[in-house]
Amino acid sequence: MNAAGQTHCPHCSAPAQPGQEYCLECGRRLAHEPAGPVARASTTVAERHDWAGAWLVPALLGLVIAVLGTGAAIAISGDGEEESAISTATGGSLTVTGGTPTLTAPEPTTAPTQTTAPATTAPPPPPPVNPAAISWPRDRRGWTIVLLSLPQQNGRDAASAQATKARDGGLRRVGVLDSSRYASLHPGYYVVFQGVYENEAEASSALQRARAVFPSAYQREIVP
Repeated sequence: MNAAGQTHCPHCSAPAQPGQEYCLECGRRLAHEPAGPVARASTTVAERHDWAGAWLVPALLGLVIAVLGTGAAIAISGDGEEESAISTATGGSLTVTGGTPTLTAPEPTTAPTQTTAPATTAPPPPPPVNPAAISWPRDRRGWTIVLLSLPQQNGRDAASAQATKARDGGLRRVGVLDSSRYASLHPGYYVVFQGVYENEAEASSALQRARAVFPSAYQREIVP
């Protein structure tokens, strides 16, 4: 450096003014004495590595300071917080916190089992009672089923016994009539009959059932 403070380019020795950044002859950066340790370190790194600028060291230093400051802030805020109680649930809806005795839920109680007596089956209703001998309605014209005809000299008891046999066989509405009182029958007989029907069709519908007990049964109109 001369007396007037003029400098020279370290690369081509061309004269340069104080504070000049680049050489006017070769165009290369002129070296200046950094003002502080950080600036000097930045200049040294920049001179050694073309890819590094003078901003690299200050930027790294600022990043370190920021990280240290953040860690200190977290540590200070953590020391000022009180330890929160830890809640623990044990069974049911009971809740306990630190410092309190542990509570346990009561054991569930089992309701007593009620024993239901088995339903008793009602006995079936008794079968309908077969009515006793019926009589032919007075002055009634209609149809019936003749089960058996017995001469009157054999006695009425014989005819009544046959009527009982018919009822025991499951036939209903069985009776004994005197044929001498009806114009449509031959006189001199006791007629064991079953049912009183309005017409021949009704009598025919019951004939099959009657023949299961008295095979020779037949339908007949009764006319007073």
